[in-house]
Order: sequence, then structure tokens, then C-alpha cells
Amino acid sequence: MNNLRKASSFVAERLSTLSGSTLTSEPPVPSRFHSDTDLFDYVTGRIIYQAGVDCESKPMLVFCACNFPSPQEVDYDKVLNGAKYRPGWTWLFKAYRSLSRNAYGYDECRHKPLLSLPCPPLKKVGKQCDPNCTLEWHRCPVLYNLSWVDKLSDLAQQVPLDQIAVPPEVEAYNDTLEPRTVVETALQTNRHGGISGIEFPQLSPSGRGRGMFGVPLVELTGPDCEQGLPRVVQDCLDYIREHGLETEGIFRRSPSSVQLKQAKAAYNRSEVVNMNELGVHVAAVLLKMYFHELPTTILPVALYTTLPSMAECSSDAECAAFIRDTVLPQLPTPNRYVLAHIFYLLHNVSLQSEINKMNSHNLAIVWTPNLVKSDNLAMDMKMYDPNGAGTVGQLVRVAIDYYTVIFATDTASD
Repeated sequence: MNNLRKASSFVAERLSTLSGSTLTSEPPVPSRFHSDTDLFDYVTGRIIYQAGVDCESKPMLVFCACNFPSPQEVDYDKVLNGAKYRPGWTWLFKAYRSLSRNAYGYDECRHKPLLSLPCPPLKKVGKQCDPNCTLEWHRCPVLYNLSWVDKLSDLAQQVPLDQIAVPPEVEAYNDTLEPRTVVETALQTNRHGGISGIEFPQLSPSGRGRGMFGVPLVELTGPDCEQGLPRVVQDCLDYIREHGLETEGIFRRSPSSVQLKQAKAAYNRSEVVNMNELGVHVAAVLLKMYFHELPTTILPVALYTTLPSMAECSSDAECAAFIRDTVLPQLPTPNRYVLAHIFYLLHNVSLQSEINKMNSHNLAIVWTPNLVKSDNLAMDMKMYDPNGAGTVGQLVRVAIDYYTVIFATDTASD
């Protein structure tokens, strides 16, 4: 959320300084942006915005180039040449070295660079790292593994396209390339965990002989939770509780996509999965993925109209009582049962925040988009904010800190 604000503010600031500048080829026109607020709203609403999380529970940031203002209003040449302050190469070099290659897609010198960034002491590179590079090969900041897609169906195979407000201009252009049914088919395949070369069991009303991801929660727990937790949830909870409480960046770090897909496919085939072979970060993201792919979110969208009343609470303790007395009674029994186990784990993770760097605020940021989602992207982004009053993000943060108050009658800790 902070990165989105910084990026949006930067774009808005640059466009604000350029708005109304005179071009030699065309006469200037009055700017549509009458204030910094108007410009900021335009940038965050149409040019750069967050769109929930992808299929691996990583935040998605959308950048819509087609929504940039007309060049009659903005002199884009000055965007590159008119900056008053620029960071030095030394700072940039340190910044790139600090990035996690898993989180930012380093190519790891596997001959697939699509973007080269000159950064001393490295020379300009082609298909692999400079052989004279003095850095460790896996920390080289020059190569990023980017993918180019030509059609929306290709993009839908990579990310949940229904979470992105695709500009009408893009949809209109894509209609000249492929029918919209092709895009929808690709989206459905991605949503249900399709992996090339692997067939998944078909869903059945009885709940037997079918996958685990994307299945209604009640089918796996039973209406009175008589079947216990879904196996993937139980396995991840047990492994993280035993091995991951002190792991730095737990629930934030991105593991191997291949391992995630293999583990998900194994659970959908009802196979036994050995978490010791996968590690803490795979277990953590797999757990988030399970909730993200529930056909009905474990926290109902109806909370968007209930939670604003929580803003009247004068303290987190009062918010905890509100959640216990007002929110939990609205949830079905399986939802309350599973949430009690999840928040028990998150509470214990937060107790080790001095070691793992994941306090309740950080955990709320990475978990909230997996617990609730509506058809209104702008509203989702507002409700995900853990610093907001009367938001789902606040609910998640408080539920982590006040677990023993909110879930006092549950037996998740047993």
C-alpha cells in the first residue's frame, strides 16, 4: 500500500509539473487537473493502481499506459529530461542489490533477460551476466525475468484478470485479436489451478474424488466442522507452527512457483505432501492461496457495510469486542472454526515479530486480500488498509493482536 502511494505520488508530481506545457507541434489545451487532488485521483484510479493479489498471493500493481493524458496537455519529453533531482548511481546500485530475487523475478542468468539496466561496476550485458561481474551470480541486479503478452488470454493465464479493471480501449483492441470467450476460458483454467500436462479430478456434489482448492469450505469441513480442517490447511498450520514462527518475512517472501504449483496439484489429486521437502515459505504461500481461491471468501463482503460502525470504537480493545460480539455471529460455523485456527497461528507469528519482522500490521497487509474480495476494486483497496478505521484490514490486525479476547471460547489453541 505504501509503495502504491509513493508510485502514484511520483507520477502525479511529474505530470503536475508538466501539465499545460507548450508543444511545438500542437497548441496547448487547458489541463483537466484543477488541483493536485484531482491529478492524484486520476493517477491512482486510471494509471497506476493495486489490483488485489495474483494466483500466488503476490500483490498486483497495474500500470495503464493507455490512460496517460494527451500529449497536448503534457510534454512527455520532459518526463525523462526535466527531473530536478535524480538519485546517484551508487544509491541505485545499493537499491538493486537489496532486492530479493524471488520477489522481483531475477532471471538467475538462465538466458532469458528482457530488460538490461546498466549498473556499475557491471558492463552492458546481453544474454547473461558479465563474466567479469564481481558480485555473486545470484545477486546480480541487472537481469529481470519479464514476460511479454500479446493478448488478454495470455495475461489471464498468468494473473486473475477479473481482479483488474481492464481499460475499454484495451478490451476493444483485444476483440480484434480473439473472441472474449477465449479470454474467459483462459481465466477459468488459471483460477482452477490448471498446469500444462496435468489433469485435475472433476468436482462432485458428494465432495469425494475432487480437488481441494476452489472447493466450498463447508464441503471439506462439514456443516458442523465434524470433518475437521481441510487437509492442506492442517498441514500448513502444523508445519509453520513447528518450523516457521521465527522465519523472517514469513507470509511475505515468495517461494518457487514450480514448487507451489506441484504442491497444489498434489493436494488436488489427494496425494500426501511432504512439507519438509517444500519449506516454510511454500507452506505459508500455499495457505494463503487456499483462502484466496475459495469460491466464497471466508469473510463475507457484507462486512463492508458492517465494519464502518467499528470506526466509532475508541481503542483496539473496543474493536476486539465489536469483532467478537458483532462480526463473528454473522459468520457460518465452518468460517468461524477455520478463522480461529488461522488467527491463532498469526497471533503466534506476531509474538515473534522482533525476529521474523512480521507484526500484526505487516501480517494484515499480506493476509487481508486473501480473506475478502468484492467486485469493486477501489472499495477493496480501501477496505484492505490496516491503518484505516472500520476496515477489514483493521479487523485482521486487531484479531491478530487480541486473539485471546475474540476467540476466547474456541479451542484452536488446543
